[in-house]
Amino acid sequence: MVDRLSTSLAQQLGVNTILLQQSQVNETQLQISLGKRILAPSDDPAGAVQLLDLSQSLSRLDQFQDNLAYARNRLSLSETTMQSVTDNLQRVRELAVQGFNSTNSVTDKKSVALEMFQRLDQLVALANTKDGNGDYLYAGFKAQTEPFSGSTQTGVFSYNGDQGVRYLNVGENRTITDGNAGAEVFFDLQDTHGNAESMFATLYGLATDLNTAQPAAEEALLTFANVPADGETLTVNGVVYEFDTGGDGVTGTNVDIDSTGTVNDALTKLRTAINTDASVTAGGATNQLLLTSTTEGTGTLSFTDGTGGDITVTRAISIPSYDRLDQLDTALGRILDVRAQIGARLNVLDSQDEVNQDFRLSIESTRSQIEDLDMAEAISRFNLQLASLQAAQQAFVRVQGLSLFNQL
Repeated sequence: MVDRLSTSLAQQLGVNTILLQQSQVNETQLQISLGKRILAPSDDPAGAVQLLDLSQSLSRLDQFQDNLAYARNRLSLSETTMQSVTDNLQRVRELAVQGFNSTNSVTDKKSVALEMFQRLDQLVALANTKDGNGDYLYAGFKAQTEPFSGSTQTGVFSYNGDQGVRYLNVGENRTITDGNAGAEVFFDLQDTHGNAESMFATLYGLATDLNTAQPAAEEALLTFANVPADGETLTVNGVVYEFDTGGDGVTGTNVDIDSTGTVNDALTKLRTAINTDASVTAGGATNQLLLTSTTEGTGTLSFTDGTGGDITVTRAISIPSYDRLDQLDTALGRILDVRAQIGARLNVLDSQDEVNQDFRLSIESTRSQIEDLDMAEAISRFNLQLASLQAAQQAFVRVQGLSLFNQL
C-alpha cells in the first residue's frame, strides 16, 4: 500500500519542521544571552524546585543583613552617645573634686556649680538622642516618646519610656538586641542606702550642694526654742549630754547652765562639751547649734532630742558630698558596663556578618551549579541547531517547488 501525501500536508510538515528548529534556536539563543540553563520549570523540574528553595534562603539572608545593618547603626550611635556621656560625667567629677576644696570661696563654688548644671542639661539631651529613623535610642518600645524629662530649673527628672528591648534576627537562630532601655542606663542606680536614684538626680544634688556652699561632710542645724529644763538631754553620736541647772559645773557629759539661764549661755557651754567626732559651731542665729561630722561618709553623725520639744530640727542631717561622689562613680561604672555590652554586640554583628557572607557565597555557588549554562556546550548546540534550521529551510524551498504540472 502506498501512502499518499497531499501538497498541503507536505507544505505543513515543512513549516512545522522549520518552526520547531526555529524554536530550538531561539531557546538556545536566550540561554546564551542570559547565561542560564533553566528558563522555565519545565526545563528541569527538580532543579527549578532547588532554585526556589535557594532563592528563599537568599531572601531571608537579605532580611538578616538589613536587620544587622539597622542594629549596627543604632549600636554605633549608642556607643558614640555613651562616649559623650562618659566625657561629661568625668568632667563633672573633676568639677566636684575641685569645687569641694575647702580653699574655694562661696563665689568660686557657685561658678563651678554653674558648669555642672550645664553639663546636667547636656546629659539629659544625650539621653534623648534619636537614631536616623527618628526613634529615641533609650525609650524602649515607646520609640516615638521622649524618654527623659526634667531640667536644672525643676530638679525633678522622670523616665517616660518602658523596659522593652527589641531583639532582631541577624542570622539563622541568631538574635541580638539593638540597644538598652533608658531606665537601665540612666535610672535605677543604687545609692549607699540601697535606694534607686537617677544619674541626673546625683548630678543635680552635687551641683546644688556647691551652689549653696553645702559642706562636704554630714551636717545638721538645730534651733533651741527655750533653755532645756534640768535633766533633759541631747544625744550626739551616742554620747548623752545632760543639762544641769544645779550649778555644780560640768561633770562628765553634764552641761552646767548658770543662773542667767539663757539659751545663748546654754549653747555656748554645749558647744564646749561636745567633742565626739563632730565639730559644733553657732548657727545663723544665736539660738542655733550647727553639728558637723568630722568623718567622711554617711552615718557619721547622729543626734537624739531628749529635751521634750525644746529643740527644733531646722535642717536634718545632710547627704555628704563624699556619698554623692561615690554615687557618681557608680554612674560611671554603669555607663562603662553599657559600653562593654554595646562593644560585645558590635563584635557579634561583625562575626555574624562574616557568617552571612559565607552562607551567601555557598548559596550562590550551589545555585550557579544548578542554573548556570555550560557556555561551550550551548554555543556548539546553537551552531548545530542553526545548521539544522538552515537545512530545513532549504529543504522546504526545494519541496515547495515540486509539482506534476512542471512535467507537462
